[in-house]
Amino acid sequence: MTVIEVTKSPHLTDADILNLCDLSRRAGRLAARMREGVAIAEKSGPQDKVTAADLALSKLITEELIERFPDDVVISEEDSHPTECNSKDRIWLVDPIDGTDNYIRNDGQYAVMIGLLEGMTPVFGWVYAPVPDLLYFGGPKFGAWVSRHGAEAYQIDELLPLGSTGTTRVMMGFRDRKNHPWVTELPEVEWVKSGSVGLKVGKILDGAADMFIHLSGKLKVWDTAGPVAIALGAGLEIGRLDVDGLDFPLPNVEHQCSVVIGRTGSLLWSRNTLIRSES
Repeated sequence: MTVIEVTKSPHLTDADILNLCDLSRRAGRLAARMREGVAIAEKSGPQDKVTAADLALSKLITEELIERFPDDVVISEEDSHPTECNSKDRIWLVDPIDGTDNYIRNDGQYAVMIGLLEGMTPVFGWVYAPVPDLLYFGGPKFGAWVSRHGAEAYQIDELLPLGSTGTTRVMMGFRDRKNHPWVTELPEVEWVKSGSVGLKVGKILDGAADMFIHLSGKLKVWDTAGPVAIALGAGLEIGRLDVDGLDFPLPNVEHQCSVVIGRTGSLLWSRNTLIRSES
């Protein structure tokens, strides 16, 4: 796979980008090979699981990032997290397997995700889904790119704004829908199923959904760093129900706020529809 040199990233060299594309693929393929009979353990409780594959991928990715970028900070979901962060640092955020429950169920809805922050802002990201063999990568001033089944990557065209009429295709996690049952009664909404946050952004980029909405305030920074960078590269909207944009509050690793990612118009739709309906 090669990157078509239409534009340059101000944050990484072409060699860096290709190296991380290759690393994402190798990690995803390792997860797929380990899936049969993989060891499963609990972290904080029965609903918070980790597998031997999560740990193996974390080791692989963090070691290679540290070797290639020795001056950068590398934070993985599966490692200890820093108690303080400097906003001047370049920070890599790694989710070795986003969608561990999906990985355990073997439904294919999981992904390897890597994101780079500069000034606490996502500037580049990678999302690789091993089962469909889809690799998304990109960032602001670079664009969003996809490689399908190992073919040459191509830049994704900017999506049209959300239409003012007709059905809106929304992705929302099971827990959010369970905790906010009224959302399932919203008119002219089609609920689209997806696992990993990265794959949710992929569905928007592929035209299979319009937006992803998270209400419970439980997303971690490694859940969002890579996907948000790619979404920004594609010109998608990123924000909360109350404000535009999304902060990365490190060393706090939890967003503790709503998150909306979608086509232009998604923030206005979410605010008009969800806030009005909930009140």
